[in-house]
Amino acid sequence: MKYNTRLGEIEINENEIITFEKGIPGFEHLRKFSVISLKDTLPILWLVSLEDKNISLPIIDPWIVDKNYEIEISDEDIKELEIEDKEKVAVWAILTIPSGHPEDTTVNLRAPIVINMEKGKGKQIILDTEKYKIKHKLSEFSFQE
Repeated sequence: MKYNTRLGEIEINENEIITFEKGIPGFEHLRKFSVISLKDTLPILWLVSLEDKNISLPIIDPWIVDKNYEIEISDEDIKELEIEDKEKVAVWAILTIPSGHPEDTTVNLRAPIVINMEKGKGKQIILDTEKYKIKHKLSEFSFQE
């Protein structure tokens, strides 16, 4: 099916749709998203809303930013996301890229997006740790590609 997104009109297969049953903080009214890869923005990917063409969130693999990144998913979240195989789980960190000032980009390592790729279920999880902040300056890290 074709969807109008902030990245243009994109063909999305049913198995590429990720449902956030409670939405994402700040976008609780939106439930259907998809992860889009654009060659020109790698390693940044895009979590695009399939319900509001103006909403797309830049995301990045947190282990590219911090090779020692650690995430612990609670039993409650594992149950809610119906995670049976940890190999089928994707974890993303949301970037905030200020308009006109990409050098001030921050990465949210405190509240990663966790997706059960097998079931197409996603959730933003707030980690119970003081180790990570919501706004780490991206310039503080050397990329680990």
